[in-house]
Amino acid sequence: MKASHLSEQLADIQGMLGSGYGWLKTSRFWLLTIKSGREDDARAWLAELVDKKLVVSAADVRKSRKHPVDDAVAIAFSYLGLAKLGCDETAAHPFPSPFSSGMGCDLRALLLRDSPREWRWSDVEGGAGGPVHVLVGEWRMRRSAAEMASAPEKSAELDPDPDVFDVIKVDNDPCAFQQKAGDEEERLYESFGFRDGLAQPVISELREERGAERKKIRRDAGILYEDRVVAPGEFILGYRNEYDELTYCPNVKRWPGDATYTSGRFALNGTYLAVRQIEQDVDAFAKFEAVYGEAVCEKMMGRRRDGKPLSWQGSPGVPISDSEADAFRFRVDDANGFGCPKGAHIRRVNPRDTLGIDVQSSIKSVKLHRLLRRGRPYREEVANEKPRKGIFFIACNADLERQFEFIYQRWLRNPRFVCLNDQDDPLVGKPAATRSFSMPGLASGEEVSLAAFTQTLGGGYFFLPGISALKFILGCEGSSKAVGSEAVVALAP
Repeated sequence: MKASHLSEQLADIQGMLGSGYGWLKTSRFWLLTIKSGREDDARAWLAELVDKKLVVSAADVRKSRKHPVDDAVAIAFSYLGLAKLGCDETAAHPFPSPFSSGMGCDLRALLLRDSPREWRWSDVEGGAGGPVHVLVGEWRMRRSAAEMASAPEKSAELDPDPDVFDVIKVDNDPCAFQQKAGDEEERLYESFGFRDGLAQPVISELREERGAERKKIRRDAGILYEDRVVAPGEFILGYRNEYDELTYCPNVKRWPGDATYTSGRFALNGTYLAVRQIEQDVDAFAKFEAVYGEAVCEKMMGRRRDGKPLSWQGSPGVPISDSEADAFRFRVDDANGFGCPKGAHIRRVNPRDTLGIDVQSSIKSVKLHRLLRRGRPYREEVANEKPRKGIFFIACNADLERQFEFIYQRWLRNPRFVCLNDQDDPLVGKPAATRSFSMPGLASGEEVSLAAFTQTLGGGYFFLPGISALKFILGCEGSSKAVGSEAVVALAP
């Protein structure tokens, strides 16, 4: 398969791969199950989102650094969703087994130490409720009442038809973006009160920073900047990955070989999404903090609440940039975990320079297992109860087994991670009768007992296609007939 140049493909890559939409403070995620016999109506509703140009591209989000778009939509499909819409894989180039079997299947549940039969939703038949076929992400500007009145068309909800879809709506937490003491602007905070969205990898050919900003980022991170730069094929299908190999691209029947951008490769410019709805028990965490103190909570997370590394030596009131907050390693400064304990959450999900025989081999190894996170904190209103809060977790990755599943199985939920003794992740570990967390060197003792702070409510694997592939699935402009047709001509970009 001939390599493509990413710079020539930006108009075909969905925008969420190029940006987390930090300037769009309002978000919503729709989990849609297509009702039997309503496939054409579902396709038409989704195609309308494309026709209205709500599905923005990576080229759109690069037009301006601070505020390139007012609204954005992303559309992804589970394996069953693709089949429901008549999009069948070829025998020669099928979808990888984790995606086709689904996160909620028995094998993946065993690998990930999950209990999907207790979930509210999943991507497989036989779980709680119908399988989710389509994931629609929606990001919007935060608008005042006056702005909404003056431009009601920009404030209208997507509003999926309940006669066409069974709908699960996950709304963002309106308090997720806050400007706390020391913050120069509003920052994203998760429900336990910690800065979120830090330590993101940088796609080497899709860097957002330019000019003076790039110089500042490189100055703040110093020589550690390259630790986070990852080959595009780790996240976008069809490009070179950290093995210097072209990432495998599945194909589907009746895909036009001369299609604009993709040249016969249906999955080029797409990615896989590992999605989980994780509820956080804010009250349980607050009770734990009242007993053990904020310092212990920060040790479990592996960061201070404002996002600073635990190794930060500057004044507590001095703000640091996101780039500075990600510029640290463990091996030299904190090999034994006296600062950031070995089992801390951030150390498990990104061991940095910890696991290899030396610093460089460790960093190279970790780059094979990075995730690009695009989720948001959510809030669910419940009658006569406190609102339920959590994270709607979305991770972009090109290889579900080597990236999401490896991290989850070998690092996050591994009770023997870096030679620990029967210790799960302190924040998202599986509930158990007894759980503990080790903190070497603490005056109060080396271990604390943990409560169950989180619960998984649902999960699934989704394919986020390139925009021309999305138009093919939905039978949009440029196709002579719908997807099930025998004759499909080249699609418009």
